[in-house]
Amino acid sequence: MTITADIEDLAVADFMMVLAQNQKTGQVTIENGDDRLKLAFRNGNIVYAASTGVRETVGAMLVRRGLVDEEQLETALRLQKKREGGALLGQILVEMEAVTAEDLTGVVYLQFQNVIREALGWTRGVGTFEPMDIPDLGEVRVDPREVILETGIRTEQILLGGAVKHDEATRMEESPDYFKAVRDVLANLKEESLVVTSEMAATILEDANKLVRRAILFLVYPDALSVVGGFDPDDREASLAMVGRRIERVDGEESAISWVINEARSYRGRLKDGDGNSPLRELLGHDAPKEVIAIPIIVDRKVAAVLYGDNGSEDSAIGQIGDLERVVARVAREMGKKRHT
Repeated sequence: MTITADIEDLAVADFMMVLAQNQKTGQVTIENGDDRLKLAFRNGNIVYAASTGVRETVGAMLVRRGLVDEEQLETALRLQKKREGGALLGQILVEMEAVTAEDLTGVVYLQFQNVIREALGWTRGVGTFEPMDIPDLGEVRVDPREVILETGIRTEQILLGGAVKHDEATRMEESPDYFKAVRDVLANLKEESLVVTSEMAATILEDANKLVRRAILFLVYPDALSVVGGFDPDDREASLAMVGRRIERVDGEESAISWVINEARSYRGRLKDGDGNSPLRELLGHDAPKEVIAIPIIVDRKVAAVLYGDNGSEDSAIGQIGDLERVVARVAREMGKKRHT
């Protein structure tokens, strides 16, 4: 079913989030006068982005960064033309070992941010979503040098990164406010029947920032945990890019977060060795901290979200968590009220 939105009534970011939350697959065109943004979604993730305002293709970015050379790119393009069924340029470059999958995704992520950043400031225009199979995108694929990803990048992650860059460009000398970015981009974020506004997420993270050096706010799903927001002063870019990522939820007493979900009470201690905490350790990307906390956010007698915190590589102990638990409980009550309105 085709979906049309007036950007004056539904902001570009909100329109994209609706498509992401409903795991749509298809083509999006957003027009603002002579400016046009084209996106491709697969299962709610963005796999392609192009606009009239951003001329540099992913292929050109790969060459400019020295990750591939012109000859390798031209070879990949020739192979792409020979293959049937719309072969993916990125996949071909990786198969050729011209570039690693990690480097390719990193460049594509930056290009997607550049494309979307300008559109976040649009206050008028029309957005249209048309269901279709990917990668058969018709006019979206305006340049054969473009890359279409197989799995895509989480929409929330791209939006938050793009919003921070947009904020930096418009405010110039002022340093970007991360929590404002959370509020702006994740405004009225809805996951299943749970309603989490960006104000709620920012309130929890701002209070956590008074107690711990690093924190992550997770939404809880039956088999996964989804990152709503977080902060890490030692790696600011990584904490922003973390938004929207999902990690496996592993049950068992050794898993700190699963213990909190099952017991519906706070955890304070170390991250035990074993597979239970492996997804969390991998997400953190650092050595295990000396002490961690995890606080449940309980809505309708169910743990709907979990706040994780630690002091990173510092050996300093975490202070009393009572005040933070009270803030979390108050936000949980607000979440419960919005869920039933």
